[in-house]
Amino acid sequence: MLSEEEVVRRKAELEERRNLKRAYRRRQIVIYSLCFFVGIILMVFTARYTYQRSVEGTPVMTGNSQRLLVLFLGTDEKLEASTRADSIMLFSLDTTTGEAGVLSIPRDTRVWVPSRQRWERINAAYAHGGASMAMEAVSHLLGVPVDYYVHTDFDGFEQLVDVLGGVEINVARKMHYVDHAQGLEINLQPGLQILSGEKALQYVRYRDRLGDVSLVDPFNEEYDGRVERQRQFFEAIISQALSPSSLIKLPQLVTQTFRIVNTNLPWERVFSLALSGSKFSADKIQTAVLPGNSQVLNDAWYWVVNEQKAKAIIDSVVLGKPEPLRLVVLNGNGRSGIAQEVSDLLRYYGYDVISHGNAEHFNFVTTQVVVSARDAERVKPLAEYLGASIQEADQENAQVTVIIGKDYTSTNDRSVGI
Repeated sequence: MLSEEEVVRRKAELEERRNLKRAYRRRQIVIYSLCFFVGIILMVFTARYTYQRSVEGTPVMTGNSQRLLVLFLGTDEKLEASTRADSIMLFSLDTTTGEAGVLSIPRDTRVWVPSRQRWERINAAYAHGGASMAMEAVSHLLGVPVDYYVHTDFDGFEQLVDVLGGVEINVARKMHYVDHAQGLEINLQPGLQILSGEKALQYVRYRDRLGDVSLVDPFNEEYDGRVERQRQFFEAIISQALSPSSLIKLPQLVTQTFRIVNTNLPWERVFSLALSGSKFSADKIQTAVLPGNSQVLNDAWYWVVNEQKAKAIIDSVVLGKPEPLRLVVLNGNGRSGIAQEVSDLLRYYGYDVISHGNAEHFNFVTTQVVVSARDAERVKPLAEYLGASIQEADQENAQVTVIIGKDYTSTNDRSVGI
């Protein structure tokens, strides 16, 4: 049996060993913490260096702004080599101004693929070479460098919509389709409704007699079909994502989103987009379908791009360049020949006057320049020169309507200010 002195001594030894273990553990924690924080610092500097090297010369410059171009690819199966892209859209983002564009590219678009040295459908380019070949083909097609992509499959798409709490869509007509081979059943009723991820996927996958895309009104450049519905859906989902309730939790939404998708966007870019989310709004976003028409070439159907019309769309939606103003001059005071006189004058000073004629009546007291809200600033010099007021209206395609009122005086002695 141990004596009292031995018991005390052993207790002291045991306590000393415990103190040594605690001290050792504290040293381990300090060392591991230092290693962790040093690793984080090194990772940040390495990532920043790699990021700066990788994006050098990448942003598309349009005047004084920079646009980040990101190709969105939606497929039915994730990362399958033989899978063809079902949805293809190019997102153009200016994080400084909050302006953005979304260009829908029909999946049957005929493109030249440099690495294969042959013509392909754009979705076939993705099937042969994944996102990198799709970016290569889109870059060649549009004449702009596309270096980043975001890819998701059907499951990811459903999760994206559910993360946002659903998306409000006005379903124009009943959509019903059953494909037992694909295990696909679409059943949507018409009307304004909030679509869950599952229902939203049905909406963007539905194909009617118009197929993927169809030019239904060549005169007004109106398209219909699945690609047009997808464009409208993405307008709605962007509006939902930029709503005040969503902006509050945007960093969280971005984090969740990038867990769902596959992308080569550097994390610094993602973080920057999350922080600048409040700058974007639905009225600053332009959307369009890549203009063209369906044609049969070598016994195969393609969407063949109209290069002349595509250039204007690319300049506006992708590069953020303002559309050239197109003027319609109307006689609103009844003075004979006044619309022709003003049209000739404005053409002389470089304006594109597409037509002139009579207004709905000749009792306009003041001269007016009618323009969309987004172009109001651009027409101020014109309005000042004509002594006109600016009226904002729902004008499309950068069209400006000049109505000559009774207050308009002869332009012969005017000083040129436009």
